[in-house]
Amino acid sequence: MSNRFNINIKKPMTQCGMILGYMNTKGKINPIDALQDIGSFSLSQRIGDLKRAEHNIISERVTTLGWRGNKINFAEYHLSDNEVKDD
Repeated sequence: MSNRFNINIKKPMTQCGMILGYMNTKGKINPIDALQDIGSFSLSQRIGDLKRAEHNIISERVTTLGWRGNKINFAEYHLSDNEVKDD
């Protein structure tokens, strides 16, 4: 993107772009990763945006034990095999 002075202005990356990049490099993302590494409180909303933009994203339910021994359920997301981009 350029302005009238021919200075190259770089647009900031959107949360959707950061999530796609994260999944391309790390393989999968969950809500804690999204909050800590991207600053997104609404991973499921951004995943919905990406799916509407026709990205093939797989969601899996994960159950783990919390620090009190109680069950915690959350979703992890990853790109399908045909969506992963090799650099």
